[in-house]
Amino acid sequence: MKAVLLIPLAMMCMLLSGCPCGPDTPGQLTPLSGPFGYGVTGPWDFAGTLTKDSLDSPTWTLEGTFTFPTSGYYVLLPQVQVMESMPEQVRIRISVLGPPPGQAVLPVLTPVPVNLSLQASNEAVFDIRFVETCLVP
Repeated sequence: MKAVLLIPLAMMCMLLSGCPCGPDTPGQLTPLSGPFGYGVTGPWDFAGTLTKDSLDSPTWTLEGTFTFPTSGYYVLLPQVQVMESMPEQVRIRISVLGPPPGQAVLPVLTPVPVNLSLQASNEAVFDIRFVETCLVP
């Protein structure tokens, strides 16, 4: 009985998570002169920061905002991979689900925030990618 329920649940999760519509777009990381971290920019007018509170803290915080050109955009939960090499390599993938073709949208700038905390060393190398995601018909 449980297996019968898990299969439709798994299929629903796959459907709602979407699939990539195109290649990942790398974000631009610029070292900050004040706090320890980086300024981050990306597609859809993404602007944010990836910072630490102190050098003693293992926690990095990514905070930013997308500014979409219309309504109907959704940001899915970011995916984080920390590869334990020296130095650590951290991949952050942020998926954006745009409005389906033909959907009525409002022509209004729509800000959508992104907040994420992760554990990595001070020497970690970051790779932030943005990907447009489509629902599977």
